[in-house]
Amino acid sequence: MVQSRRRAVGRVLTTIEGGSSRTNSRPCKLTQVPPTMPNVNINPKTPLPGPALYSATPLSFWGGIDPRTGVVIDRQHPLCGVSTKHSMLCLPSGRGSCTGSQVMLELILNGVAPRAVILREADVILCVGVIVAEEFFDVRDLPVICVVGDEKFEELLKDNDDFISLRDTANEDVVIETKRGPFAAKNLLRMKDTLESSSMAAFDDSYQDSHAKALALKTIRRVASISSATELIPIKSAHIDAVTYIGRGGLNFVQKLVQLGGKVAVPTTLNSQSVDRRRWKQLGVDPTYARNANSVGDAYLEMGCEEMSFTCAPYLLPGRPQKGDDIMWGESNAVVYSNSILGARTEKYADYFDILAAMVGAVPKVGVHITENRMPTIIIDAEELIREHLPRLLSCRDVDSFFPAMGWLCGNLSDGGIPLILGFDALPSVSDDNLKAFCAAFGTTGTAPLFHMANVTPEAMGDDVVQELLLSCCHKREIVTKDHLIHAYETLDDGTGDSDEIHLVALGNPHLSLTELEQLRDMVTSDGRPKKDGIEVIATLGRHVHSEGRKLHYVQSLERFGVRFINDTCWCMLLDPPIIPHNHNAMILTNSAKYATYGPGLTNRRMRFGSMLDCVEASKTGKMPHRGLPLWLRSFSTLSIRHLLK
Repeated sequence: MVQSRRRAVGRVLTTIEGGSSRTNSRPCKLTQVPPTMPNVNINPKTPLPGPALYSATPLSFWGGIDPRTGVVIDRQHPLCGVSTKHSMLCLPSGRGSCTGSQVMLELILNGVAPRAVILREADVILCVGVIVAEEFFDVRDLPVICVVGDEKFEELLKDNDDFISLRDTANEDVVIETKRGPFAAKNLLRMKDTLESSSMAAFDDSYQDSHAKALALKTIRRVASISSATELIPIKSAHIDAVTYIGRGGLNFVQKLVQLGGKVAVPTTLNSQSVDRRRWKQLGVDPTYARNANSVGDAYLEMGCEEMSFTCAPYLLPGRPQKGDDIMWGESNAVVYSNSILGARTEKYADYFDILAAMVGAVPKVGVHITENRMPTIIIDAEELIREHLPRLLSCRDVDSFFPAMGWLCGNLSDGGIPLILGFDALPSVSDDNLKAFCAAFGTTGTAPLFHMANVTPEAMGDDVVQELLLSCCHKREIVTKDHLIHAYETLDDGTGDSDEIHLVALGNPHLSLTELEQLRDMVTSDGRPKKDGIEVIATLGRHVHSEGRKLHYVQSLERFGVRFINDTCWCMLLDPPIIPHNHNAMILTNSAKYATYGPGLTNRRMRFGSMLDCVEASKTGKMPHRGLPLWLRSFSTLSIRHLLK
């Protein structure tokens, strides 16, 4: 077991450096962590031992760990197939989805949570799941979440002990005991209240008569202490990510808020929930599951959230935030888009914290709400790569897949920091849809809620500004190479095999925009060929865009071709048949790097990744248009024999 974990860590470090080798191309095989013991609180007299798991790669708990079993299901992660139940799980941090807090809560309630999560750097999202279990469900047997810093984390990876023990102390620390010896680590769940009383007076006084708001404020205070926040700042709007039904915990949580009279204090939109609220029967969704999923949405609506939202792309709704606005948004792609493309200010807020902050109308003044914290810490340099291959990029109709592939890659290369990305200003244009796809992919693999793209995004416009941003990175730089990009594409397009057959074309993750609807309409009607019988083409989109697309007759044209539209939910929530093919060997094709990352683990189906043009062509032929690299990427490399054979 120790040797297999050491090989996993080594393999991760290789792929980060940028080879084109693949990892985890097969479905995960379950590996139990022996032995398991009851989840118990640590105390000063009884050290808490547990089997240790290590990875140098961050892990998104949503789409990364099965909340029912504790098994890692992310097929791109080195721990894929390993059970984290009652383990000492050592990670640099979480990453990706804001729904990690929901998964943590369900793991706790199901009795399969790690005994401890030992992090290189603090991760508020995971902490929120534990705090909610304690404050709202009165659970006392809770995982420990502690942070050790760079040096000690590297020691843990290097030593690779089979077991680690934790021992409590009388203060905020826990003591981690390894073969090397004991050392102290910060217990993120025991941090002292840091909010100054002067900034809290108005909140404390106004919430004395509301149990719901008092409970919300108590939870926010605990979360604020993790980041040492000293004050709360008002927000102009909120977007709630915690609308997904993944277990009874999330439903019970929001229903308790409703019972206590909870109401939102600012304009609040809702993320995609788990079913199409109006057409779940037509789509063949299990009635019990649909009832639970709709009950989650109903509860949030009762708290005053906007009914016409239910979208993972709130930036497509009217009245989107302006540059400099402090907001509270959940949903990773929306967070990255609002910070990076709109210039609004929001942390990547955890599910459950989002609705509590919407009730209070304020968030801790931390992270990218503070101007100096929005400065980049690492340069991702793609200038030479893009400049060298610009003519090829401009000549290929399938080049839209370049942007999600690069977003996925930049998230991986940024090492948890805010990157300044160079080279994209050499392109004649970068559309909103290109940036939307980039943001979703970056939010899947990156930890930071923000990136800057030189002379493209609003806080990186002008040579003087770019020069200032360059200086803030202190010469920390990653050069993007063709091998990096080929590896990124091949990892996303991981379902290649003996057959090119496609059974489902999945579009709209994030939800389709109006311009994407128009583009899709033009592509399917360009040559008069019909959709191939037996091929499902399904697109998810918000009600607002669907309505506008109907007015312009885009929707009707696409429905005549055979596209089915689903509202209120999106692909990361559509996990089961009949929407997902019954056949476990079925192949799903998507143009979303986000869905290509999460989809294999969530659906247990194979995934192909391509451009929108690839998706349209596959819908007409039933086959992937190309078996190797796409046209735009073939020029980036001298074709290997393997690619030539394809």
